[in-house]
Amino acid sequence: MSVIKPALQYPELITHLSGANNYCWLHFRNGEKKLLAKPISYLECELPGFIRAHKTVLINPEYVKSLHQPPRQKMAGEIQLNNGLSFPVSRRRWNQVVDALAYRISPISSKGAVDYPGSTVPPKAPTPEVTIPEKSILLVSDDEASALLVGQMIDKKWPGYRFHTTNQANHLPDLLAGVSEEEYPALLILDARTTTLERLHTLQRLKQHPQLCRLPIILLVSPTDSLVTDGYRRQANSVISLQDGYITFSQTIERVCQFWLLTAALPGAAKTAAVDEVR
Repeated sequence: MSVIKPALQYPELITHLSGANNYCWLHFRNGEKKLLAKPISYLECELPGFIRAHKTVLINPEYVKSLHQPPRQKMAGEIQLNNGLSFPVSRRRWNQVVDALAYRISPISSKGAVDYPGSTVPPKAPTPEVTIPEKSILLVSDDEASALLVGQMIDKKWPGYRFHTTNQANHLPDLLAGVSEEEYPALLILDARTTTLERLHTLQRLKQHPQLCRLPIILLVSPTDSLVTDGYRRQANSVISLQDGYITFSQTIERVCQFWLLTAALPGAAKTAAVDEVR
């Protein structure tokens, strides 16, 4: 159970499971997969929201794109995921699959395929025209799955903060320079593991600005000494060397938030506390 529970901790990131005898592969939306020493029937009980389309396949309905009726009687149907993978739907399970997906789709046509407009869509990144509200956390990252997971973690553990994510950083200095200090994010996290030069350039511009330089900026880099040195040279408040992996990513951001939101004194926090005390 010490291996099973962590693997199933974030089911929203699992697209499907494929069984093989007493083992089962977990397939994640970012392409990773993990082998568990449990049959698919056991994991079906652990993931009650998932759909058993076939004796060897268990599917997360959030990632279903279309459902195809059996072409002829006594033949299997087909279910397609939004990552392009397709799986058979056994005749015995067809009605169960249709019922399980009924609330997500329009009625199935006689021609076969049904698209799922409500299937998972990556969170939209804020554009330069969108202002950042008071008490917010802003994450700049190309890793959509990790950003989704971080957003859910912040909503649960820090509900007083609005979470925003974007995959571009170049516009941030101009955007933030045009808003009041009350609208600055309480914490800005720059993920420079893939888009390194853009993140470093943005960090430098922010730290050279007379007002924006007070923003707490956390820089995430790949495990390279030169990148750590470069981040501090550009005056990042913290530089964190981080391996790939969305669970590690989320856990790291949680520890960062625990320090910067609960322990560290942030600009404007004393003023806000004084206003709350008067109220």
